[in-house]
Amino acid sequence: MKSTTGIDSGARAIGVGFLIVLAILLTPEAVFAAGTGYTPGGPTNGGTATGLPGSVVATTTIQPSGGTANATIGDSTIVATVPAGAFTGPVQLVVTDASTASVTPSEGTSAVVTFGIGFFINGTKVTGTFPAVTITISSPSITAGSTVYLVTGSTLQSISGAAVKNGSASFTITSDPVAEVTSPVTAAVTATATATGSGSPIAGATSTQTGQPFFVESLAAAGLIALGSLLLVGLRLRRRTA
Repeated sequence: MKSTTGIDSGARAIGVGFLIVLAILLTPEAVFAAGTGYTPGGPTNGGTATGLPGSVVATTTIQPSGGTANATIGDSTIVATVPAGAFTGPVQLVVTDASTASVTPSEGTSAVVTFGIGFFINGTKVTGTFPAVTITISSPSITAGSTVYLVTGSTLQSISGAAVKNGSASFTITSDPVAEVTSPVTAAVTATATATGSGSPIAGATSTQTGQPFFVESLAAAGLIALGSLLLVGLRLRRRTA
């Protein structure tokens, strides 16, 4: 009779090996590598993010193949475009509303939006530099005269190479910044301030005149009426004497 001990041992070994492989495939690390449904632990919407001021308004997982992240703050839409290969593994791109860290711009301008951008891996903020990531801000408050700044403490540093036009501004970053976009105070705002008594007179507006000019015009009108009355009386007298 043939022994089955060797066959049973081989079957067990195959079964154990299969279970080990299956367990490996189902571990978070494998899902991390596959990039399906994995979100690194870290900042969440409405919370705070280490190293960034303000509250989190958007979190997006970016794979090594690159991708985009979108966030909305007021009437401004922020889009971050990460190129392929910028990071070797999935990262969490976080955008915060950093209005609490905004710096008052120069006279005659106002802040449109102030925001922070950070990259996190399993809850830990990425430090150092990385390949250029493109940031685009769209807002009806942005004009060709707008300026994009990096916020450093209590100072503003204009971003060299920023492309600004009516309705949008774009620039690139190689590290996690806090950025602020400013625009000149518009004529419409100045007119509104004047209408509420908080600004200077509107250029070209018609001024109100009272007093002497109106009095002289009244006398002239009365004189013309009196002259007309006298002429009418004279005509009647002539008819009677005729």
